[in-house]
Amino acid sequence: MPDFEDPRTIKLIDAARQIIRETGTFDLPMRQLAARAQVSLRTPYEMFGSKSGIITAILRRDQATFRVIAREFKAKNILEIMFDQAMAGVEFYTHEQSFYRALFRATQGYSGADGIEPAREVLPLYTNICRRGIEEGHIRPEIGPAALAGTLTDIFAANLRDWSLSNFDIMLAGNRICYGFAIALAGAVADPWVPQIRARVIDFQRATQALEEVERVRAAEAARAAQAADVTA
Repeated sequence: MPDFEDPRTIKLIDAARQIIRETGTFDLPMRQLAARAQVSLRTPYEMFGSKSGIITAILRRDQATFRVIAREFKAKNILEIMFDQAMAGVEFYTHEQSFYRALFRATQGYSGADGIEPAREVLPLYTNICRRGIEEGHIRPEIGPAALAGTLTDIFAANLRDWSLSNFDIMLAGNRICYGFAIALAGAVADPWVPQIRARVIDFQRATQALEEVERVRAAEAARAAQAADVTA
């Protein structure tokens, strides 16, 4: 993995971000990248190996930034922390959705250098959360933390893939993720926490339905605008 303290790494990652913002795709010609970063053509290959290595480096640098943010969560229990982190992770991408769409879309064709799809790199985080949930009595002791974490990771990654290949707002994906989490956790939490999680199921279901309606209206308006443009053309 590149050294994020190396000025060349920072220059290349920043240059890659600029190109992706400008093009909306992950088509990163190495010659253009090297010229933009003012390094030799062989430097990107030496430091990242390939475009796959660059996208992994960009996402991991962002993940490191997000981990600093996540340390500030003050939820009452580990279950709420799980929802808070999922939504905070989604909100992290809200201001540059086209940029992150391009990055996540690019991961559909290949995985990172270590073979892990970037959208699934949350697995260790969720494994630790599930293990802590069992230790603290929020999750039933017979539930396997790895199995539950795998299910939560599947929900997270599938919704990010769906968002990256579509054009709806990422907050809809975030609420779908949390709705899926609540459904999965409803069968895994210890009895005292069942009412809380069932309430969360309804909360996220309502929020998801409201955002889906917003997206339907937006799509209908866009279709009408396109039809009107065709008529006047």
